[in-house]
Amino acid sequence: MNAINAINATNATDARWYCIHTKRYKETWVARQLMEPCDEIYLPLLREHRTIRRQRKWVIEPLFPGYLFVRFVVEERFRAVRYTSGVVRVVSTIQGEPIEVDEVIISALRQRSTDGYVEVQLAPLSPGEELEINHGPFRGMRALFQQELKAGERVAVLLEILSSRVRAELPRAYVEKKSNATHKQLVA
Repeated sequence: MNAINAINATNATDARWYCIHTKRYKETWVARQLMEPCDEIYLPLLREHRTIRRQRKWVIEPLFPGYLFVRFVVEERFRAVRYTSGVVRVVSTIQGEPIEVDEVIISALRQRSTDGYVEVQLAPLSPGEELEINHGPFRGMRALFQQELKAGERVAVLLEILSSRVRAELPRAYVEKKSNATHKQLVA
């Protein structure tokens, strides 16, 4: 009986985290399929507000599309995991050895999630900061940030149109901070 407990304790400590590449949009289905052969499964989900057909809705999707994390004893369960329907491959080295994912990474992802979802916080903007407009009728233009409006869902910006600055209000999702690399390219 002590020998059996020792073997079970050894197997529990041998279980490591691995990253599984799945077919696109099949992450949840594959996670359900892997419940039996794996000790633990972690599919980090991203929740964000998006405008869909002019309505703000919560959208939930995998944080890493096409990937999930599983914990299992590779010597015992590799074939069962690798050949589960929907699994493309276990992320491996060039030699074909599965790459372990450190427990610290899984813990960090779990700590950043609330209610099982990771939420992306938009970077704060400061007045006078240069922005790029990525959506809408002003796509491709640069603007200067003035202020946030309506609980951060909209922003007031200054656009340079016909040699004068014009104030415009845009959804916050339409703008992002201008990258330094882009700025250097424009200056050069």
